[in-house]
Parts: sequence; structure tokens; C-alpha cells
Amino acid sequence: MIKLILSNKPRELTPQMESALIEQFENDKTDPVWQKKFIKDAVFEIAYGKCAYSEVRLKEEGKDMQIDHFYPKVPYSKKVVEWGNLLPSLNHCNRHKSNIDPNTVEIVNPLFDNPKEYLYFQNGFLCYKNVKGSNTINILDLNNQVYLNSPRVRLLAEIGKTLKDIEPWKDLDIAYFLQRVKDVMHRGSRKMAYSAAVSTFILKHHLYEQYKSFLTGKLMWDSEFISLEKELEFCSLPK
Repeated sequence: MIKLILSNKPRELTPQMESALIEQFENDKTDPVWQKKFIKDAVFEIAYGKCAYSEVRLKEEGKDMQIDHFYPKVPYSKKVVEWGNLLPSLNHCNRHKSNIDPNTVEIVNPLFDNPKEYLYFQNGFLCYKNVKGSNTINILDLNNQVYLNSPRVRLLAEIGKTLKDIEPWKDLDIAYFLQRVKDVMHRGSRKMAYSAAVSTFILKHHLYEQYKSFLTGKLMWDSEFISLEKELEFCSLPK
């Protein structure tokens, strides 16, 4: 989970349209008024095409997006299409969150909370810093072995192998080595799957630290590296 920045609401979602959709839903609680295409398309972009909670990439390999109402539709019918209450979600997370009321049980809202204050990653396993973090992990089942933890761990192992494989190139072809290090760092950027886990892993990896020291010593740690590292720091969830 990373901190998300709420985009401007769709221009079609005027106050008049919002009021009409709320009334429509209150007249028929089975009417999915939030499924308007312009709403779904805009919600999908909020988390860069990922689940706002698990960071699984949506619309790939059958992972359809569901719209999660952070404050559930019932009893919060006035928020049924409120911009900022709608989050893109993996079916797994949405199903587990169900109708949990955040006013009763605190959970992290990546649009308005900073996940760094509540969560951290340790070897691909999401851990909590406090009760709100614990609630979030347990309610959303964010360490599910099959759907979330195993894919994260496999990805981290792959990235660790890549970091090791590129080591000889710093002596054989420095330009190629530079590009490969940047490519690895890019995999922890906010638009990538599991970016919080990946960025945390990279920043703590001994080879990354060695490569940074090596390139800094050769005055090759340029502005692009600095920008990429800032991106990793933004996404990471350190202890």
C-alpha cells in the first residue's frame, strides 16, 4: 500500500448528477449507480491501475476491478458516489473488507492516511506498527499466502536475482550496468505492482547500497538516480 493522491473528480460527476445518483440508490439499494463508465474509468486511475490496498495490478489475468466504498453504501448512502470514498479494489480485498465501518473499526485509507505511519514490510510480509495497521492487514487479508504474499515474495526473489546478475557488468560495460540499475529501481515506482514491497526491498538490499556507493564514488550517481531513489523512498514502508 502506498499513499495515493486524490485526482480531480470526473467532470460528469456534477453536484446535480451526484444528487440524482444518490436519490436513485436510496430508492433502490440494489442499483449499482457507481458503475457508470465515467466513474469506473476515473476510479481505476486513482491507484495507477492497481488495487488501492494490495497493489495488485487490476484488469490483468482475470483480476477485475471492483469499486470499494471506504465508508460502506449502507448506512452511508450519501457517500455512494462521493469522490474520495471510491477506491479501486481487488475482489479479494473488497470481499474481506465487506461492510466494515471505519468509524467503528479504524483501517488505513491510502487517500487520506500515510501508510508509513501504520505499516511496514519485512521480507515481503506486511507488518503493523499499531492497532490501525493491524486492523488493516487482518480485515483486508493483505498477507494472504496464495493471492498476495506468495506473488510478492516471488517478485522480490526475482529482483534480488537481477541485482546479483548485473554485478559483473560494472566492470565489463558501465553504461549497460547503469541502465540495468535504473531499470531495477524503476520496478519500485508507484505505478508498478507491489511498489511498497519492492521499493522497501531494494532500498534495504546490500547490493543496492554497494552499487550506489560505487556509482557515487565515480560521480555517476546522477539526477535520474536521485529522482528514482526519491520515488523509492516515497513508496517504501520501512520499519
